[in-house]
Amino acid sequence: MQTQRLYYLLEQFFQKSITEIETEELNEMISQIDTDSSIEEWMKQKWEGYLAEKKLSEEEREAYFERIMKETSKRPRYIYFFSRHLSKIAAIFLLAAGGFLVYLATKPLATITPPQVVATTVLGDVAPGGNFATLTLGDGTKVVLDSLSNGLIANQGNARIIKRSNGELAYENASSSEKILYNTMTTPIGGQYQLTLPDGTAIWLNSASSITYPTVFAGKERSVAITGEVYFEVAKNIHQPFKVKVGDQVIEVLGTHFNVNAYHDEQTINTTLVEGKVKVSTISSGGTTVSFLVIEPGQQSCNKEGKLKLNETPDLEETLAWKNGLFQFNGTNIETIMRNVARWYGVEVVYKDKIEEQFVAEIPRNVNMSKLLELLELTKQVKFSINNKVITVSK
Repeated sequence: MQTQRLYYLLEQFFQKSITEIETEELNEMISQIDTDSSIEEWMKQKWEGYLAEKKLSEEEREAYFERIMKETSKRPRYIYFFSRHLSKIAAIFLLAAGGFLVYLATKPLATITPPQVVATTVLGDVAPGGNFATLTLGDGTKVVLDSLSNGLIANQGNARIIKRSNGELAYENASSSEKILYNTMTTPIGGQYQLTLPDGTAIWLNSASSITYPTVFAGKERSVAITGEVYFEVAKNIHQPFKVKVGDQVIEVLGTHFNVNAYHDEQTINTTLVEGKVKVSTISSGGTTVSFLVIEPGQQSCNKEGKLKLNETPDLEETLAWKNGLFQFNGTNIETIMRNVARWYGVEVVYKDKIEEQFVAEIPRNVNMSKLLELLELTKQVKFSINNKVITVSK
């Protein structure tokens, strides 16, 4: 291998001045690399040099390492991938995988496997989810939204339900004097959808989620009920507080941005606040408040079996990634990763072996499942086999 040429191309990459032709050449050269102590040492020194230039604290260095060199939109989007172990990272390598430049960090150092070999272990493929949802009207009529053209969908009292050009659902001309009807939007496994409620509140539904809401908000409060995972940007109205009911929990807000993850297969109901202030309460079967927390921006309430705990340092990037079209895992175990995969790709997951490693990855949600699994396999810490949309996880 032409070592000096490889050094040159790596230097161009670090300086963010590499051309598309040079990127293709670098990808080809890296895919053929065997463990090389001189290259390893060079890359470690280069990385330490960049950290020193940034004058970062140890905590900032660790966080920056997990989000290595996010590229500008002028180039094809890169995927960053790591396998994090409990001990310090020993080395950083660059790999090429299907047109994506992939970072791999492991300890102990794993032999790099060419991508074409890794890819052969993925025996099937599943397309990613998309904008799929069903709207259940007040009279029980079900409307499959993804199959409809833009424009007027239905009338509910005086309210007109419109599908906008961006695929979002919205309500127009709702009047508080009309009869109140309730609608429910439901996303399937592998679906997501965006909705604007009659009061102007913006809603994002993740896969396998639902929201039930009135076609007009009347009375002293605005109240909705959800399942699954939903992100809210609540329209401010100090005279009409907004309440979200989820299981035995009620979230009260005036106007704020927050995410609620209440999937039945997760251990806790997590409410993560981005902006504003919310009060999270647990409610008894008789409707009385059992406990409550007031959370500030950047905090998260965790409800496990009716007991609330405050997490003052949740990972907002990972929590909100789904809304931004990403899988984001920052030191995440394989079980959590695969629950996300199952919901988005509509697959079943079984485990042959226990995988102890934690993973860090940023991967677009619009890639086929084979690409995501291929990247995970590059760590050589996990393997997958697929049979009729059942994924078996092994070492």
